[in-house]
Amino acid sequence: MRILVADDEPNLLSSIGAFLKAESIETVLAPDGTKAKTLLSEESFDAAVLDIRMPGLDGISLLRWIKDEGLVLPIIMMSAHGDVRDAVEAMRLGAFDYLVKPFDPDELTLRLRKAVRDRRLTADREAASRPARERSRMVGDSPAVAEALRLIDRAAPTPSTVLITGESGTGKEVAARLVHERSGRQGAFVAVNLGAVPENLLESELFGYEKGAFTGAAERKIGLFELADGGTLFLDEIGEMPAHMQVKILRAIQERKVTRLGGTKGIPVDARIVAATNRDLEAMVAAGAFREDLYYRVNVVRIRLPPLRDRPGDAEKLASHFVESLAPTLGRKRIRMASDALALMRSYPFPGNVRELSNAVERALILADGDELRASDFQLGSGRRLVEAPAEGEAGSQPLAPGSPSRAPSGAPPTIAELERLAILEALRRNGGKREQSALELGITRRTLLNKLKEYGYSD
Repeated sequence: MRILVADDEPNLLSSIGAFLKAESIETVLAPDGTKAKTLLSEESFDAAVLDIRMPGLDGISLLRWIKDEGLVLPIIMMSAHGDVRDAVEAMRLGAFDYLVKPFDPDELTLRLRKAVRDRRLTADREAASRPARERSRMVGDSPAVAEALRLIDRAAPTPSTVLITGESGTGKEVAARLVHERSGRQGAFVAVNLGAVPENLLESELFGYEKGAFTGAAERKIGLFELADGGTLFLDEIGEMPAHMQVKILRAIQERKVTRLGGTKGIPVDARIVAATNRDLEAMVAAGAFREDLYYRVNVVRIRLPPLRDRPGDAEKLASHFVESLAPTLGRKRIRMASDALALMRSYPFPGNVRELSNAVERALILADGDELRASDFQLGSGRRLVEAPAEGEAGSQPLAPGSPSRAPSGAPPTIAELERLAILEALRRNGGKREQSALELGITRRTLLNKLKEYGYSD
């Protein structure tokens, strides 16, 4: 929450600022109405507290300007005089509340939080009544994509926790952003990959810390929960979270409060939680690796994203979408997918899912000549041209990895699963068996690669 306070009494201004900051409310101070007007013109605030009697531009005139400019934020007016006419005029101009000095600072905090909360609820209702946004960021006609979009639209306007599941690269963060964008929440979308943050830093990243909380804590740090106040906190790869942090995350979600490291005070946080994982959380719960109570807390609305190999008809649409969106940023105009490239999109299994497809299109746009992207322009799998599309009109033709075993006996085309296995093994051959590098080139995580190898019967 970010608040502007304007008053020409320096002592009162600094006292209000100190109190609100102690309440973990970001506060910007203005010594007069003119400075407040400048700040409102240039910066964003959740609410403002304005003194009515200020030299130059007084509070009522500033409130009138705010209304004329169409700025949408709750305003609390304050005055030492308690003039009924001032109060009536302020409320007529749209002020949220009116305080007479001296007032209890706790009362100011209470009214500010109510003002911001009411404004956000209004925004949520307005968002819920608007038609759904154009679904340009999640492309596909498959039933699974349609169901995911339906669930996003239903869940977005609610405060309920959402769990997004799917393999690496299927677009879980895109889905999480759509939930946030369609929610009408005014705060930020804050994302964190729980598997990428070192375990010893995870708590301070999520909850922040107070000055002096540990050696090197030279100043207070706001955690990700607080940064997402009024918005959405995306907990990616929640299945990678260590056990001791699962308890703390559960408490923060349940109580809607966080305590910074080195602090003693619970800080209210209104952050909508969206979690994601490529792990089987049910199996982890059964094995005792993931808390059952946390699982049920995050798994209120479940959105499953299918792998691209299970919706091959969507691959060519996605490829065309990425060409259209990426080409202008790469200086390539009027370029399109040739028919053999589209056939390749339909036949290749994309073990790295949408992420691998996007990377392949970007690479082809950079390296290709002419105004068409052909199958030969795509480097899939191990970083070189791994597959070839069937010749136009050649029925049953399927791509194969060079140097790999031939087609299935009697000329039968290999299955999608066989093609995926060939792509992974070719990547490993190209990288001398180095799994980290192979996973990187395939656009999948090392864990996904290891799981695939285990599935194929390969072990260390």
